Amino acid sequence: MNIWLISLFDPTPLDEPIYPRFISIANAAAAKGHFVTHFTSTFRHTTKTHRFDKSVSKKIYDRYTVHFTRSMGYTRNISLRRFLAHRNYAKRLVSEFPGRPKPNIIFISMPPLSTVYEVTKWAENQDIPVVIDVIDPWPDSFIKDVPNQIKSTVRIFLRSFYCRLKMALKRSTAVTAISNGYLDWANKFHDDDKPVELFYLAIDLNAIQSELQRYEHEKDDGPLRLIYAGSLASSYDIPTIIEAAKIIERKYPGQSQFIITGKGPQLDIIISAQKQTKNLKYLGWLSKEELIHQYAIADVGLIQHKNSLTQTITYKFFNYMSAGLPLLNSLQSEMAELIKKEQLGLNNKEQDVDALVENIESYLKDPSLLHRHSANALAFTKKYGDMQVVYGRLIDFLEQQAKIESHVQ
Repeated sequence: MNIWLISLFDPTPLDEPIYPRFISIANAAAAKGHFVTHFTSTFRHTTKTHRFDKSVSKKIYDRYTVHFTRSMGYTRNISLRRFLAHRNYAKRLVSEFPGRPKPNIIFISMPPLSTVYEVTKWAENQDIPVVIDVIDPWPDSFIKDVPNQIKSTVRIFLRSFYCRLKMALKRSTAVTAISNGYLDWANKFHDDDKPVELFYLAIDLNAIQSELQRYEHEKDDGPLRLIYAGSLASSYDIPTIIEAAKIIERKYPGQSQFIITGKGPQLDIIISAQKQTKNLKYLGWLSKEELIHQYAIADVGLIQHKNSLTQTITYKFFNYMSAGLPLLNSLQSEMAELIKKEQLGLNNKEQDVDALVENIESYLKDPSLLHRHSANALAFTKKYGDMQVVYGRLIDFLEQQAKIESHVQ
């Protein structure tokens, strides 16, 4: 089968992939004997730089090729130029389709909506099935960050985008998403009784477990080690972690250690707090190998978000749990429901320092609870977060949709 993967934001094997969803999907498809072309842009969103100065295809190996379409760049995430750049990319991308072997199916990430709209339009005319993969509920996610006083105006401006969203979903053969919440969101915009399926943001569990074994001898019965690893942007509730650390140290001196790693605008408050808080340690930005080391000797993973975010399942969900780390989470979403239902950790609300402290105390007072949640976290990851399992099922799903669509035609 000839599969086209289209994702503007996912990294390629030529980058430094941290969360390689589409790379993993491509590898899973190729392993089953399919041929894969991953379409993306020469412009890389994370670095705001161009990979190449013209459209070019790069063969990764025999069954896997990445095609980079030359398109506009931009410097600000929220700007008119970014809107124009996405539209420019969508038009140029579709213009480069003719002359290529016809795919059996297209799997496309959404957003950007402009790409999904143009690709589903082209595919409908070519009788090619398209599966839309929802990784962000745009435009809703954009409106959520807009000040309340201009939300109504912005909604008017985005009305045409919602019309395009409905049209693109209507044209699609099936819809997938990284969370059930995103599937429910997508289902509000189409009336068709089409296949829908959940595929979490999976991780390479075998590789992580293999790395973790190198540090097994360093695990000890010392202080409870809690780790926060990731962005230090203002959308993450770092102040609550710092305050909780201070209280825990005061109430249980020497019995805890809070590790923070990452970079971002909240770094200054962490550096300042570290000088005054014995159990707080900042390790800077760590490589993947160094991060695995910290996971191996940690006991708990901290996911402290501000709930203005639209994410329902974060990348850190399975990253932490792959090391058997229970979660202390503040994101009130599908993830919180899973944590409670499957006993994967404990939840608190954003900026609720007392609740976070109480949850940490639960582990300090009852080590058996910590061990139980740890075992549950690893078991859940093996079943729902291992890329070998998850993306294997996703390729099965694409095979089914291609056959269903060809039969209908």
